[in-house]
This record gives sequence, C-alpha cells and structure tokens, in this order.
Amino acid sequence: MAQVIVCCADGSPQALAAARVAGTLAERLGARVVLLHVAARTTAPGVSAARRGQERLAESERQAGAAILSDVCRESGLPEATELRIELGDVVERVRAVAEETEAMLVVIGSHGRGAVKRALLGSVSRDLAGNAPCPVVVVPPGTGLAGA
Repeated sequence: MAQVIVCCADGSPQALAAARVAGTLAERLGARVVLLHVAARTTAPGVSAARRGQERLAESERQAGAAILSDVCRESGLPEATELRIELGDVVERVRAVAEETEAMLVVIGSHGRGAVKRALLGSVSRDLAGNAPCPVVVVPPGTGLAGA
C-alpha cells in the first residue's frame, strides 16, 4: 500500500503552492496524494432548517469544492492518480480525520501569512492543525516561488 500525503486546497494561491509541494514530495517519496477541500457547513435563513434545504446547501458546497479541486489539480500538475475529496465541517477536524483514515504520512497546507495580531485574533488553521494532526504537517509559506510557477 502506497504512503499517503494529504494536501489541503481552498482555491487560494497558497493552496496551489501547497499542491505543487505535495506533488513533488509524493513523486520523490513514492506516495499518492489525497487532495482535500473542506467546506464549512453553510446555513441560510428559511432554507437550512428543513432537511431538504440542508441537502441542497451541502450539494452546493460539494459542487463548489469539486470545481476548486479540479482547478488546483490541473494548475498544480498533480498526477491523474490523485484522489480528490470534499468534506463538510470544521477544517481542522476534517483534515485530521482524513489524515487518520488514510494513515497519512504527511499533511501539506498553505499558509496565508497573516501577521501576528491577526493570527492571535483569528486563529490559524495551519497552526491548529500542526498541533493536532496525527502526522507531521508541512506548512508552505507565502512567497515560496511556487504559487505562480
């Protein structure tokens, strides 16, 4: 069974750089990539309370996530064997769950490079993930030179 690298993708330039790093690492380590998009569960007044409304909102999130993953996969040059996954919920919790489920050797995530004050107020997915993941986490900083490559 091939080793797994979970790579987080949110459609940002940082996520594209992370996907390129994940692809390079996977090639060198003989691993496969699981490209993961996590969307927060959305709500809409009058829609999200009904079960059918929840299903429509979730499907909308999945479709948006599929478009993001397709774009990131194409633009980063990830191999066709890359597994594309869409999860709904808390980003850190879902990435951790997928890393555990796939027995990932590594998680790769882009950093948005917020300043110290914003990070203290807003929190940081990459920081929280690095402290809670079941495997090492590679945080790809902004300006790696890969975002536009």
